[in-house]
Amino acid sequence: MNREGRLSGADVGAAAIGWAVRAWRSTRADRAAPRKEQPKVSQQHAVIEVELPSGDTVSVIRRRFCGGPGPRVAVVAGIRGDAPEGIRVAHELVTFLNAAEPRLRGTVDIYPCANPLAAHRGVPRWPFFDSDLNRLFPGDDGGHPPERVAYALTQDVLGADQVVEVRGARAAFSEVPQAHVRPGEAVATERAMAMNVAVVWQRTPGPAAPSTFAHQFDGAIVLEGGTGNRLTPGVGKDLTDGILNMLATMGVLAEADLPFHWASLQRPVRVTDEHVARVRSNRGGLFLPAGATWKKVSAGEELGRVVDPTSGEVREVVESPSAGRLLAIRELPVVFPGTVVARVVNL
Repeated sequence: MNREGRLSGADVGAAAIGWAVRAWRSTRADRAAPRKEQPKVSQQHAVIEVELPSGDTVSVIRRRFCGGPGPRVAVVAGIRGDAPEGIRVAHELVTFLNAAEPRLRGTVDIYPCANPLAAHRGVPRWPFFDSDLNRLFPGDDGGHPPERVAYALTQDVLGADQVVEVRGARAAFSEVPQAHVRPGEAVATERAMAMNVAVVWQRTPGPAAPSTFAHQFDGAIVLEGGTGNRLTPGVGKDLTDGILNMLATMGVLAEADLPFHWASLQRPVRVTDEHVARVRSNRGGLFLPAGATWKKVSAGEELGRVVDPTSGEVREVVESPSAGRLLAIRELPVVFPGTVVARVVNL
């Protein structure tokens, strides 16, 4: 440095050489040090974006978790907005798969909420159009927004090796965790038997089935359980563990990665329509249930009473038609003659 405090040419050259040497050493150290594997980030994709009258938009989201080659599994929740249990299960799966994604042997697509507008209001039907989304499949690409959502969701899920719809419980009921499959679908039945439910019901499709989401895919499994439009302690975990266990049986997830031991899971019973009795009230009034789900019942045992809300008098004692277990019990008390108040599995 000269008298004026300025760097001389030699000083500048020495500084430059020193900087180059330090940079070279740093580069060598970086190359020598083992690199930490960066965690993979799941892919988030808008299956469809719907414009609202206000000018805002709402999207149906798919979260994709992709490891190595292997089967593709699609898990869909929130087709009706009054089934928060399914949305909770989707959230728990996303949380788990965020950490497990690098070790997956296949692809898992999670659709957390197919009907976000209804879910925001806690109602089953798509607002504005008052449409039941689960009666619009396979949808219409040129139709009204709910029909276009049904179409886009169907097209996006096509090609999956296994489709699982998580519904939660039916409105007005408490239900034991259960899986529904179509009769004759052996592979889906065996996978459902690994899903930590109490019952695997080989259920014959009803007249409305062709317009439902699950009916669009061969071998689809439908999960139900809990209480309508509410979160039930333990049910979300049971269904989440069941889906993870199914992924393990398909080879998508290693058994060592499961957050539980397989021996802790439920061993379901397999039933057909012949084993399930729908119990209806003969009188109108308030139904007061007398038992909890999966309770053992005997033929003729009281399941509840229909009372006159004005006088308090008992109008009817509802009895079990057979011995078995209580698959579902009505929680919403107002009933009319012919209203279903319970389902009993004849074991």
